[in-house]
Parts: sequence; structure tokens; C-alpha cells
Amino acid sequence: MVVSALAAYPTLSPLSVPLPVPSPSQFAYRTRVKLAVQRVNGQVRIGLYVPDTHQVVDISACPVHPEPVNRIVQFLKQAIERFDIIPYDEEHDTGQLRYIDIRYSSWQHQAMLTLVTRHMHFPQVRDLTRELERRFPFLSGIIQNIHDKPGNVIWGERFYPLRGRDTLLERVGPFRICIPVNAFSQSNPPVARKLYETALGWAGLNGEEIAVDLYCGIGPISLYLASRAKLVIGIDDNVGAINVAKENARRNGYHNCRFFAGDAAEKLRETATNLARIDIVVANPPRKGLSPETFAALVAAAVPRIVYVSCDPITLARDLDRLTQAGYTLLRVQPFDMFPQTDQVETVALLERQREAVEVAKPEYSQETAADLGTV
Repeated sequence: MVVSALAAYPTLSPLSVPLPVPSPSQFAYRTRVKLAVQRVNGQVRIGLYVPDTHQVVDISACPVHPEPVNRIVQFLKQAIERFDIIPYDEEHDTGQLRYIDIRYSSWQHQAMLTLVTRHMHFPQVRDLTRELERRFPFLSGIIQNIHDKPGNVIWGERFYPLRGRDTLLERVGPFRICIPVNAFSQSNPPVARKLYETALGWAGLNGEEIAVDLYCGIGPISLYLASRAKLVIGIDDNVGAINVAKENARRNGYHNCRFFAGDAAEKLRETATNLARIDIVVANPPRKGLSPETFAALVAAAVPRIVYVSCDPITLARDLDRLTQAGYTLLRVQPFDMFPQTDQVETVALLERQREAVEVAKPEYSQETAADLGTV
């Protein structure tokens, strides 16, 4: 997939692509599980949407899920029937339970469950919560999310802890990472560790550099950079994630990190203006890749080195091609098998600036279809 994506651009096709870094576990690795709830022909299904449809396929015993997660899902299928909980009907905007979200800490062997419901009033929630606590002592938190608008977006805006905590603690390499209920985190911590270590190694830090972690989220890459950089600036548009990133830096004893919430392009321009220099940017954008504005800000910053982390080879190749046209040389790429048994792949790329900055027009982007909206 990575070779094919790069081959579409003459500037990238000569580069050799090594085999993906494998996952230590081919099964039971997925520590983040988001599933839709639906009643089909009178039977409750908890699973994923068939591609290009809103029909749920039941995967309540999925082999890539940790065994404790499957046990929770299987219990919920039975409990929905027993407590007469009505699954959400998207076509008629009726019913109650829409989605379930489970996070699992492979370090602490604890789980956090979120029930996404149509309304705050969920008459069976007390009995369901009590039964979950009794059966699964490793559940460190049960949360209710209220999503009262039509459509298949997973999260609503309001979260209410029902029992326990609304965060989970995971260990990635030497770092303890606090993960809130609604924050993004990699689903395969051992492979994430390999990816972050690769990004750090390619950054080539010696302790004097100023690094920017673009789309930093809750800060795992920032922590890796902070272990060798003079200063790390983390940027993300999610205010909640930025607050947790600050907590994670303090939790791990790093005081050379500064985190800022706001638009990626705007904050990158501000950072480039306010600092004497930026030595390296590590960019980890969403699936759609760099926006035209962020691309322009990155090129204008004239950073000597860029490490680009991507979950989509197509948008990665597009952005790498445009960066090479803007004066960067692509030195190497490395895929990672973050999601064994699927066709998804994470990739890290290293670029170095080889000539003076040139004026680059904002690229014209075609309309992106959100590949991750068709499935949960």
C-alpha cells in the first residue's frame, strides 16, 4: 500500500520502502474499541458498520480485542435484552443506546467503558452500572455520553462519570500516559512505542534543539522529544487534549514542554515568529493530512527537518510530493503494522530541507471523503 501510494508521484517513486515493523501481537492487541449498537430482525448486534452502509455486523467476540473487552461486550448484549434497553434506530431517531466505547490499559489491566446514549434520562442505567461493577472489577470507570442529535457521529458534547474515573493510565515505553475518555490514543501501545522511538531517532536531537510537535494530542511524541530536546512546543486544536498533555509532561517530570491549543497553521506561524528558530517539526495530522493552510505555514517556517507520521498512505504521498516540490528531500520512510489483520498502516517519513525557501502557492485539494466515517 505504501509503495503503491508513493509510486503515484515521480518525485517519490525511487525511494525504497522497507517491510513494515511488525506488531508483537497479531491478536488481542486493540486497546481502543468503538462499537455501534443496533437491533436487526429482533436481535441485538454490537459491532461495526458494513462498509458504505449503516448495517451493523456483530463482532462481540473479535479476536483482535483483548479478552476482557470481549467479555464486557458479550455481557452488554445480554444485558440490553434483560434490562429492556432499546438500541438506537438511526432511521427513525428513536431508541436509547447508540454506541459503546471501551479503552483497555494493557499496563494496568483495567478498562474504561463509555455508554453513548440518546438522552440523559436512561432509566436502566443504575441497574446496568451496578451489574457491570459486580461482574467486572477491572472496570476502573463507567461514563455516560449524551448524544441527542441525529446522524452517525459517535460522540455528543456531554460526558457524565457514572462510576470511578474518566481517565485511564497506560505505559508507552518509559512514559506513563493519562488517557481521558474522549481523547485520541494509539490502539496498539507496543507498536506505538516502536513508532515513537523511530521518530525520535530520526529527529537526530543532541539536547540543543527546539522541536515542534504538530497535532500533539495528549503528548506522547512530545515526551519522547523532550527527553533529548532543549524545548518542545506542542500544538493541537483540542483544548482538552492540550490540558492533558500538560498533565502528562508534569507526571513524567519534563519541564521543557510548552503546549498551545489552537489552529495548527495559526499556532505554527506564531511559534515560528516568536522563536529564534525551529530545528524540527514532527507532524502527526489526521487522516486527511495537512490542510492547505498548515502546509503553507510549515513551508514558510523553513524547518531544516520534518518527521511526518501518517495513518493514510494516500494523503501521506500527496503531502510528501508537495513538500519535495517546496524544497525538501524525502530521505526514508518506514511503515508500521499498527493494526494487524486489517488493511490499515501507519508510516513515518523523514524529510530534510535542501535549498532556500521558495514561494509556494497553497495547493488545491480535492474533496476528501472521511474514510473513517463509514465505519465506527
